[in-house]
Amino acid sequence: MRNIILILMLVGLLSGCYDDYRLDYPYSTVAFSDATGGVDVPGVLGRTVVKGEGLSLEMGVYLAGVLENDQERWVEYEIDESLLEGTSYELLPSSYYQLSDNSKFVIKPGEFTGRVTITLDSVAFLNDSRTTDYKLALPIRLLQTSEDSILQTQSTKIVAIKYINHYEGYYDNTGTFVTSGETGEELNSGEVENVITGTTFNLDTIVINGLIDGVGEDYMAKLLINPDNSLYIEYLPKEEEEVVEENVALASTPSTSSVSSWENLNGINDGQDPANSETKSEGGAYGNWPNAETWNWVQYDFPQYYNITKSEVYWWTDNGGILIPYNSYIEYMDPETGEWTLLPDPVVNGESISASDYGNRTLFSGDNPGFGNEKDQFNETTFTTVITNKIRLHFIAVESQGIHEWKVWGTKGKLAGYEQEPIETLTITEGSGYDPETSTVSLNYRVNYVGKEHYTNVSSKLVWRNRVRDGVNEWRR
Repeated sequence: MRNIILILMLVGLLSGCYDDYRLDYPYSTVAFSDATGGVDVPGVLGRTVVKGEGLSLEMGVYLAGVLENDQERWVEYEIDESLLEGTSYELLPSSYYQLSDNSKFVIKPGEFTGRVTITLDSVAFLNDSRTTDYKLALPIRLLQTSEDSILQTQSTKIVAIKYINHYEGYYDNTGTFVTSGETGEELNSGEVENVITGTTFNLDTIVINGLIDGVGEDYMAKLLINPDNSLYIEYLPKEEEEVVEENVALASTPSTSSVSSWENLNGINDGQDPANSETKSEGGAYGNWPNAETWNWVQYDFPQYYNITKSEVYWWTDNGGILIPYNSYIEYMDPETGEWTLLPDPVVNGESISASDYGNRTLFSGDNPGFGNEKDQFNETTFTTVITNKIRLHFIAVESQGIHEWKVWGTKGKLAGYEQEPIETLTITEGSGYDPETSTVSLNYRVNYVGKEHYTNVSSKLVWRNRVRDGVNEWRR
């Protein structure tokens, strides 16, 4: 009897759980979805149309609370410009679009979504300079419905709309370049292999970057694909950015001639300023015991070239086996010679170091402390700006040596070279064109440089790979 009662209870419980999935909720509701379309602004849905691929899109509401929809349902809405107050969006002019229904979303039997189609005017919309970015929008408010309720937390939506052209996306870029002098002699050459972006500028023009590998964002151009698939290219100077000096040591990889296994080399560029020379910071410190009366070094390798202007080192000592160096000096890797080179014209803690003393890297006396041996402070060395991707600090002490933090200050730089000179013009050359069947741009062009006689001829192929639209990765091939 007891077993029969347990079985009946179990059947009752299972039936109750089944009903939770089988029966409708007591109330039905409608709402906008929380989709963003890749726009990181609450309440905004980003939508993108593609010139040449149709200028219509849909907006919709969703039905919840029923398992099956066996009847037609509706939601009335309005365009409410007040929703744009305090945002960066402007109202999409009514002459730019038509709606399939000006006041109502209809959810048909068998469906759970009610949609309204927005059809954009191909002349007015595409010729407005604001429409290549999310600047114009339709602000929609749900008013009333045939259902029990409208979910108030999702009863409004700002639909921001822009267009891109058919050529926007990422391209695999391969090819070669040859730089020639005034009389045609070859000065430099190389291969091109990188991925570049094409971003809609307007209509059938995209902005492309990084045509010659290694030049980067400074190398930008407008590329127009004409109706006959011929090309036009124009150099696009990059907007000047504010030059900001930073502690480039934070982006570097440290190395050393010697470090104790229980100490922390990475502590020298962890960004933690010490309280004093004796107290280790949370990130630890560099030490190289046992290395008495021995020259040692620490080095920074930077991920790119920097214009270096200043060094600051804060020594660590335990007043025993680790002492503050009585001499030190700094070298940088000269990119032109490939050799370690002394810093030019160093000024240490406000005082210049004479060339004779600086050049003598033997065991100096305590009266000549090299690049600073003050306790409880950063020892500062300024110098004539150098461009480098490696810098090395040498030091020696009566006992072993220690460092709390080593800061190196500078700005982003790049090596001088034929192809890094300021660009004056880009000119399309023979063999260029667009193949719509393979989405491939054959791009041959000449680069002329400001005030220079040398020039560069580039021959490359840009093969369209993919694009990201409304947060979705789309592949054409």
